[in-house]
Amino acid sequence: MNTATSQGFVMGRIVSVTCAVAALGALAGCGANGSSSLPDSGRAATTAGTAPAPAPPLPEAAGSVTVGSAAFPEAELLAYVYAGAMKAHGVKVTVQPNIGERSAYMAALKDGSIGAVPEYSGALLDYLQAGSTARTSPEVYDELRAEAAEQNLRVTSYAAAQDADTITVTKATAVKYNLKSIGDLKSVAGRLTLGAPAPLRTVPYGVPALEKVYGVVFKRFVPLSPSGSITQTALRNGTVDAADIFSTDPAISRFGLVPLEDPEHIFAAQNVVPVFRQDVLTQPMADACDAVSAKLDTGQLRVLVATVIGGGAPSEVAAGWLEDNGLANRAE
Repeated sequence: MNTATSQGFVMGRIVSVTCAVAALGALAGCGANGSSSLPDSGRAATTAGTAPAPAPPLPEAAGSVTVGSAAFPEAELLAYVYAGAMKAHGVKVTVQPNIGERSAYMAALKDGSIGAVPEYSGALLDYLQAGSTARTSPEVYDELRAEAAEQNLRVTSYAAAQDADTITVTKATAVKYNLKSIGDLKSVAGRLTLGAPAPLRTVPYGVPALEKVYGVVFKRFVPLSPSGSITQTALRNGTVDAADIFSTDPAISRFGLVPLEDPEHIFAAQNVVPVFRQDVLTQPMADACDAVSAKLDTGQLRVLVATVIGGGAPSEVAAGWLEDNGLANRAE
């Protein structure tokens, strides 16, 4: 895990996401990029079988907003990405980065110190409503949207980009055992070692879910510090054969690591999603954020995070991505 993702345990992006393991095996497949959170969005029905209630219309005036961020590079980068897109739509935007962990910036959001913050769908849902069993991107988003509305908050569209747990192996290991998904480990895990932060051994979606859902039982579990460099180094030097690494860790691309697919969704979706105070969000803000979310995927985010960790200023890296994707100036 990189500098951006190693903050996950502090912020609760791993250990705060709980679920009922008995429900995992029956979940449907993950959907693609989220559609708009506006009334005419045509979102699919929720997992309970009823359509989400229509959201109230948004003000047409551009408005103003202070965008906050958590205290790690990826979050700061995302704040500047969404802020820059909103500026291009005529919104008056201020960025207040590096506020702290989730409890700090959510308190700032609720008391009006900030008006918006980029978040991760599964972790935010668990923060607002602990114990949800939603796992796929659409399921998590629908529950998140409903719960946010109850707390005078509103989410715009989610991006395909996710900063989620993955079980990752080296390319050599993937080729040797023909591994593409977590389930492919079943016949060989008894000879392999899994490395991860200690909580993954006992949390319901961790080692217990690997066995219950996929039948994967590793020979040994090696507890590792929640640090990106420690984890990926242990994986690359053979100390462990598989590791829990966040999906936006630049080491995945840099060293050709292979995150295994999770078709049964033992790890809840963690799509990037902006969350606003209900009384701050305007239509131009929503349109700008939706335009970003429609284009941002995990691979792109991983590259951007690597650039920031390599010394790039988050504001400049964000501006470059917006320019490259035609989002730096409002389309007439």
